[in-house]
Amino acid sequence: MRIRRREDRRLRLVTATPTGWISGAELTQRRQARRREPWREAIQARDGDSCACGDDVVLLLDGAEGQGVLVAGAVTATLPTGADHEDLLARAATGAAVALQERLRAEKRQRLPDQLIDYFEALNAAEGQEGVFHALAEHALRIVGGHTALPLVRDGRRGMLRAPGGGEGHRAALLWDERLARPGLLLCEDARAGGPAAFAAPLFGDPATALVAHVPVGDEAVLVLTERRDERIFEPEDWDVLRALALQAEMALRRVRLIESVRSLSLTDPLTGLGNRRHMEVVLQHAWAAARRGDPLAVMVMDLDRFKCVNDCEGHHAGDRLLCEVADALRAEARGADLVVRYGGDEFLVILPRGEAAGARALEERVRQRLAGRVEFSAGIAVHRAEHESPEHLIREADRRLYEAKEARGRAR
Repeated sequence: MRIRRREDRRLRLVTATPTGWISGAELTQRRQARRREPWREAIQARDGDSCACGDDVVLLLDGAEGQGVLVAGAVTATLPTGADHEDLLARAATGAAVALQERLRAEKRQRLPDQLIDYFEALNAAEGQEGVFHALAEHALRIVGGHTALPLVRDGRRGMLRAPGGGEGHRAALLWDERLARPGLLLCEDARAGGPAAFAAPLFGDPATALVAHVPVGDEAVLVLTERRDERIFEPEDWDVLRALALQAEMALRRVRLIESVRSLSLTDPLTGLGNRRHMEVVLQHAWAAARRGDPLAVMVMDLDRFKCVNDCEGHHAGDRLLCEVADALRAEARGADLVVRYGGDEFLVILPRGEAAGARALEERVRQRLAGRVEFSAGIAVHRAEHESPEHLIREADRRLYEAKEARGRAR
């Protein structure tokens, strides 16, 4: 993520001699005129080129009585010329840099309220964790400045930080270090092999990167800003803004996770972690619409044999463990596109989008082999046909075939 920064512009320093001296009164008049309209007066420079006094040009004019006039954009100042021309140029360059920096600070403060509003709106619009991290990186770069911005999510189990998703810098990964739990700076020379911050070497994969600023986002992530300018100074107000952005992102992450948790609870069976009937209805509607357009669709319904006996003889805890074992077997053998649902007490249903009867029977056999010696079950399979009027009719056919299979297994015993 890169954003062009105004600080990257190069200022041209031009020494020029006007046709006459600029008096104090004339200087005041020009200052007043610039308040009404930006001064764009062209002045003949010593090298013969004409230079317009714009935002990216600094003019150093010879003045009367040992005074020079420094013009940097909308800023005009006088400074003593002295006898040393080189000393004058050095002081002029310093004055121009200070004037520009003060102007940029003032502009940054002016833009900050609107930028924060845009950031809050982006956080509120984020629908997932990746959206929150993207908004944080984009707006931190825009508000504070830098070359790139990258959020890194902490993997506590492996003791690492990784970039979320597959965006820019998605291969960035580094070992966790306690210094990253606090805001701070990492320098290029410190990240070299054997240096005090060698763990940060992956952040300096770009050889032009001079330093890295980092701010924690709660206990789970770190925002990293890389900078190519080795003279860049992160001022106290920059750190205040970065901490505020990180805090807002942390709150947005809690909101997003709460919504995801509620959504998961509404679509998931709490015991087995499989989809519930509400989830089944949502997925089946989409699969049914595709089947009406000609895509295959199969449904398999399973019912455990003698499950009531397990509950009565071994207790409900044993029955719950058995249900979880069956759920794990179904999860392991189903395709990624399939949805496995706990349909009832000991009844399971699998929706196989683009699935045929042969594929459903193969799934049944694989699950049977995985559960061999632990529990037996009966299954019924139905595939979409033109005469099916609704998804419910398809499930009813699978149910009917399930009970036919169960009766057949009972007679076989």
